[in-house]
Amino acid sequence: MLALFLLSSCLFRLAVYWTYPGDFSQLGALQALQALAYGMRFDLSLAMLLMGLPLILLSLPFAWSRHWAWHRLWLWLVFALLVVLSLMNAADLLYFGNVHRHVGSEINVLSNDMPSMVRIALFDYGLALALFALASLAGGLAWRRMFRVVPSPPRLAYAHLALLLLALFPMLVIARGGIGGKPISVGDAFFSGEAAQGHLALSGAFAISRAILESPPPSQQFMPEAEAIEAVQLRLGAGERSIFKTPDYPLQRSFAPFHPKPAPNVVVLMLESWGAQHIDVLRNLSGGSALGTTPHFDALAKTGRLYSRAYGNGQRSIQGASAILASQPTMSGLAFLGEGLEQNHMSYLGEIARSQGYETFFLQSSEGASLRFDAIAARAGFDHYRGAEDIPNLHAKPKPPATWGTWDHNTFQAANQQFAAAKKPFLGFVFTSTTHVPWMVPEERFRKFTGTADVDAFHNSLFYADWALGQLMDAAKAGGYYDNTIFVLVADHADPFVQNAREIPNQYHIPLLFVGPGVTPGVDERIASQLDILPTLIELCGWKVDYAGWGRSLLGDAQPQSRASFGVRGSEIDWITDQGWLSHNLERSTGQSAGLAPQRAAQMQKDLLATYQMASQLQTSNRVLQMHAASATSSGQ
Repeated sequence: MLALFLLSSCLFRLAVYWTYPGDFSQLGALQALQALAYGMRFDLSLAMLLMGLPLILLSLPFAWSRHWAWHRLWLWLVFALLVVLSLMNAADLLYFGNVHRHVGSEINVLSNDMPSMVRIALFDYGLALALFALASLAGGLAWRRMFRVVPSPPRLAYAHLALLLLALFPMLVIARGGIGGKPISVGDAFFSGEAAQGHLALSGAFAISRAILESPPPSQQFMPEAEAIEAVQLRLGAGERSIFKTPDYPLQRSFAPFHPKPAPNVVVLMLESWGAQHIDVLRNLSGGSALGTTPHFDALAKTGRLYSRAYGNGQRSIQGASAILASQPTMSGLAFLGEGLEQNHMSYLGEIARSQGYETFFLQSSEGASLRFDAIAARAGFDHYRGAEDIPNLHAKPKPPATWGTWDHNTFQAANQQFAAAKKPFLGFVFTSTTHVPWMVPEERFRKFTGTADVDAFHNSLFYADWALGQLMDAAKAGGYYDNTIFVLVADHADPFVQNAREIPNQYHIPLLFVGPGVTPGVDERIASQLDILPTLIELCGWKVDYAGWGRSLLGDAQPQSRASFGVRGSEIDWITDQGWLSHNLERSTGQSAGLAPQRAAQMQKDLLATYQMASQLQTSNRVLQMHAASATSSGQ
């Protein structure tokens, strides 16, 4: 039974591969075989989840479990599951040609219009459905002949039962896709830097079943599509819509530098929970008193461009990573990186840099399976990946095993070693962890704050992380790559100790600092967000590339009043501008800043809903970035 399912899934993968050769043309034979073999992991997981229990019940060694009625009940249930899974694979095979990926969370949207979907299936795919029905009928007849004889009970019933009980554990391990880390998900299919391998490894049945388990997204249609596109393009283009030249991909625009520059290195540091309210240079700008937590960051800020009103695009690390690595917001009810969003063609920082001749590195202070960053790094175009398990400890005491990740100093110095030895130019992305709960420090000298409250422990971890940051900068100078490197320092999200949280921007307020060649030092008070980092780097580095994302380069000054930050808090979305902020739950406004004029609030609400509508529609239809543009960056052309 399992062999039949595995065989049918493999045949459907081959059908996708042969039916849509343009989507897999960049794969060599060895890469295709590797993807097919890796795909067995998803097939086995799905088989164990759906058919494991019926197979156990069929194998019970008792006389009553060998009755023909019991036997046929579970056999026909397994057959019905095989038919349903085959139907999922067949439907996905047809759907793949429309969006160039497997079915995702949009299935929950489609299911809300079931009568229309049934009509489309009957009129457009009536012949295919008829052939599938005939094949299922023939399969049912063959199934009946194969299993018409009910096996006799085994002689050693209790030994047989013991074996079944022993089999439960490996079955559970197979069902969840392994022992450690999170259960297997769509994001795990993207095990290499080649997106086509991920699509070939993934099966339609697995992708659909995973998507069905997700919460359906709210309504996406708040205004006519043309109106939403106009609102989005006017804001992202600073009033100039002509830069968007591909109607079917309304975010896509090309960047070609007027004067090609020598390629600088790029290092992006995503700093865990570095909230703006606890960083002295930002506290001073807002009239607060110094804490003494971040002397090295403060000194570095004097040499670079500090954005005093920068905001994260969510409250979780994966939301910050999605915004920084791909200039994509993480929407309520829709897939996110590590859970299916990587199926889409998007502008990934690593892929773009690699297309410009960069060697790319990804390091994180937590373990590789954490948030699936090992798979995300490969999908986003990073040549080299290291997690906490790959990073040596440099302190006298290692971080306790039960805590999250390794010390930041360890990660920074491991990164420095790779950067110093890298082929130039290089791109590095480093994600820290010491400032994550439980806020530990490796040595007593970092216990600057002696209080017993959690915020004191956080301040100590921040003081240590800042020291580690200073050590990295010293090492970069000693390694000879500091002067030709653009450093981007940004938090993944704000910290848990936000003051005056009723003012929604405070919940997203983070540091954003650019340091390096081409950067004009100073304090910039314009609204900025993590989504702006990718287009800013494209322009700052002089990369020639097609790009699609939700940010605006911070180098331009046109229409600064139209800049906005888009944040997600659970089911609520927040819109932050120069004039104030507004919150919405996609049904009604749930709050706004005091004194916000009604006309201005109405415009902000329109911009918010237009952004959500277009982001969700483009993600679910895979129309963020045109395929040829994504393939060019992925292949390094």
